[in-house]
Order: sequence, then structure tokens, then C-alpha cells
Amino acid sequence: MADILTPTLGESVSEATVAKWTKKAGDAVKKDELLVELETDKVSLEVVAPADGVLAEITAGEGDTVTAGAVLGKVTEGGAVAPAKDAPAKDAPKAEAKAEAKPAKAAGKTETIDLTTPTMGESVAEGTMGAWLKKAGDAVKKDEVLVEIETDKVAVEVSSPADGVLAEITAEQGATVTPGQVIGKVAAGEGAAAAPSAPAANAGSAQVTDKGGDAPHLSPSVQRIVTEKNLDPKAIDGSGKDGRILKGDALAAADAPKAAPAAAAPAPPPRPRPAPRARARSGSR
Repeated sequence: MADILTPTLGESVSEATVAKWTKKAGDAVKKDELLVELETDKVSLEVVAPADGVLAEITAGEGDTVTAGAVLGKVTEGGAVAPAKDAPAKDAPKAEAKAEAKPAKAAGKTETIDLTTPTMGESVAEGTMGAWLKKAGDAVKKDEVLVEIETDKVAVEVSSPADGVLAEITAEQGATVTPGQVIGKVAAGEGAAAAPSAPAANAGSAQVTDKGGDAPHLSPSVQRIVTEKNLDPKAIDGSGKDGRILKGDALAAADAPKAAPAAAAPAPPPRPRPAPRARARSGSR
């Protein structure tokens, strides 16, 4: 059992407030994975897991005031353990999902990896999910872009952490998410190909151009610019991965001067009619 301790808070700083836990009691954690954020009147601090294992207990909840060296929680090193003490009832669905995933992992050596919302920038607390480029059950490649999260400042792409199958989507398009929140799961490893197939409505790989024939997929920010500026996305050259149209591409297309329609060629002037010739008169003089 490893304690999660409050780090040194800085010179002349004696206490901090627990801002947010990114995991719940009973969740699996990896060494150096962000678990909790602390705030002081000067800085914000991130506290990571001391080892691989399970977050067995949270001793300092959100909003609590802590001092340097105080125990924030405990991690059980190793693997799965008995249900965490006094775990809230709302954690039951997640624990059940983990229990169901274990047989598949054992049978096919499959590892389930969480897709989490990345840090989206300083002072950015939440973002909005864009359209998923894959559906549950689709094969994915490592570093392949799966979804874009939009904030009022930036658009952040979330990529697959490994080759495998997109096993689950937990945050649908339009949902509001926060940094560290689980938005989906990827099944990676030898047994990933044996993942349950998607429902009939979702059958087939979701390609970028599936929904609109040859129309390119647009992120929320790009779609807004295209709509407001009345642009044709097929006429925009994308500079992103696999030719995706980025926000900068759409803005550049909106600022580009539109070609003036070609002026109609003037009609040729009418040809002058030849003057009639004088006819010579015949006769004697």
C-alpha cells in the first residue's frame, strides 16, 4: 500500500486546497498518472500515482485543505483488489465494466486502455466533444486521430494510444468534458481483433467521407467557419493529417479574394457591306 502525499507547496506556502480528483476509489492507476490537482494562492500542483495498482482510498476530498506531507489517498500496488472501502454506489457501473473486461483480457491477452481528455491549456476547465471519426468496434491504429475536443480557445485532437479496437465510447459528440475524464476505451493486444462487433447500424469502418459521399469531415470549429462564410469545403486544401481541414485552412480560405467572373467576350463588330458597283452602259457615242 503506497500513500499519496501532498508535495512541498513552495516557499512561504503552508496549505493547499484539493481541487479535483481525476480518478475514483476502485479505479486502476498507472505510475506517474495524474490523480489529483491541488491549488494554492500562488500555484496549481499536480499529484501523480506513486505506483501501478488501484486507487484504494481517497482520504482528502475535493475542497479539503491539506498541508505538505499530508496523506491524500492510498494506492494498492500490484493489480486488482477487493472493492475499495466505502466506495460510492455511483462507482458500481465502472467496477462492473472492469469485471466484464477481465475474462477477455485473460483469454486473448487484451489490454483495455482508457482514452482521457488531455490538458487543454491554462485556465481551460472544460471542452466540447466533436464528432468521433471511428465507431465502437472499429479497428484503430496507434496515433490515429479518433476525436477532436473544442474549447473557446483551442481545438485538441485525441489519438489512439495503441493498435487495436475502439471498444467503447463514453462521451458522445456534443458532451462537455473536463481534463482527465475518460471519453472512451481502446482494446489493444493479441485479442483485440476478437472484440465484439459493433451493432448493425454501426457496421463497417467509419471513414472520414462516409456521411457525405466525397465531402470531407469537418471539426466543430471548421464547420462553424464554413457555415458562416458560406465556403465550399471541397474547395479548401487541408494541411492536417491525411488532408484534414484545420481551422487555419478555413480562415485562410475565407480571407482569400474571390476570383471575379470572367467578362464575356465582346461580340465582333458587324462586317461592312461592300458598296454596289456602277454598271457600265453600253452604246455608241
